[in-house]
Amino acid sequence: MNHRVAVRRRRGNRRLASTLAVLGLIAVACGSDDDASSPTEAPATTTADAGTTADAGTTADAGTTADAGTTADAGPEGGVSPAKLEELKAEVAAAAALPKFEAQGPAFSVAALAGKKIFSMPVASSLKGCDDMSKHVVEIAKSIGMTDSTYFQNDGGPAAWQQGMEQAINGGYDGVALVCGIDPNALTPQMEAARQAGIAVVDMHLSDVSVPDDPLIAGQTDGEFNRSMKMGVYQALIDSGGEPIDVFLITSNENPPSLTMEQAVKDTFAELCTACTVTSQNVPIPDWFGGAGQSTIDGALAANPDLAAIFTVYDFMAPVVTGSILANHSDAKVYAFGGDDPVVATMLQEGSPMGTDMGPGFLWMAYSGADQLFRAMAGEPVIPGAQAFAPYRLWNAGNAAEKTENEGFGDSFIEGYYGLWQGAENAERYKP
Repeated sequence: MNHRVAVRRRRGNRRLASTLAVLGLIAVACGSDDDASSPTEAPATTTADAGTTADAGTTADAGTTADAGTTADAGPEGGVSPAKLEELKAEVAAAAALPKFEAQGPAFSVAALAGKKIFSMPVASSLKGCDDMSKHVVEIAKSIGMTDSTYFQNDGGPAAWQQGMEQAINGGYDGVALVCGIDPNALTPQMEAARQAGIAVVDMHLSDVSVPDDPLIAGQTDGEFNRSMKMGVYQALIDSGGEPIDVFLITSNENPPSLTMEQAVKDTFAELCTACTVTSQNVPIPDWFGGAGQSTIDGALAANPDLAAIFTVYDFMAPVVTGSILANHSDAKVYAFGGDDPVVATMLQEGSPMGTDMGPGFLWMAYSGADQLFRAMAGEPVIPGAQAFAPYRLWNAGNAAEKTENEGFGDSFIEGYYGLWQGAENAERYKP
């Protein structure tokens, strides 16, 4: 019996009590298969990969057990060695630590911005963190004298974003904040009209830091989307003790960051765990809230009761996923991106399936985005998007209480940004 078969049989023994429930859900899974990608191919372990007889050594060549390495030292076949697991644990611990404020650009004057106004639009007002961030940007602008600044509520999608941009252009706004990764390429005519009107458009939290800046806009702030997913992979492998696992990944690829986040998960598993399998399915955000989210995760758990890890590119998906895990008596854990307060808070509940949730603080992100927008409006060089981002923090059961009690990011960044904005020395610091 090979290693993966043995692992699956051990898992199967723990699930006998839920077999009837799983069988009842198989019909749902059949409707999801057309959209699912093929599992990540696990490279075959050849004799050369594992080491030839000469490499491994005969009894004489191998010498002592210390020379050849024990099975425990090598780790499970196709999995992660104990030494590598220790490296992953150190990376995860660093990601979970409180980040410190570091200025990403030089000080500059915001004095000339008093009396101007900005228009702030979230990707969708239904996403609380993004909606809060959009409102924070308005209040920060007001604190330095842009008192007529406005927040735009919307249901999300290109039609709503186009309406917002037209309102900003026709309303004579001086700057526009696109919040939480609104794709400017879905608004190309509006971007050109804004440019001609002298309106500075900055897209906040648009892409992963590895993606080049978008030429359609005056500037952008990016994020460590891909690193967040990698940290989730690390924790999933730590949770498995290095054993190979089956993974399901839910994406929303109409949002630009999702594409690279999906690839980051697949590439990291392929690098660290050749016997792990990863399947993915794309669910657009409107469809998720329309019921596709529930059918997708129920179908995945029915199709493969051995799933050990479920990744979501946005943590608004987490409540549906965790509910399905509990209802199906699954042992799977969820590894998400976002860092929203309500999701992180569930980690404190006994038996929670939430493994990790990594993301920025929305207030810090609002300040970093406002800083970039103010630079563009003041005629200052903007900071490259790969350098202009709020730091992320990895949340788990060990530090989740810090998030629920005080946002978990401190407030040193508030003084830090006001210290950069010359001409705002007497401004009342915005602390919601």
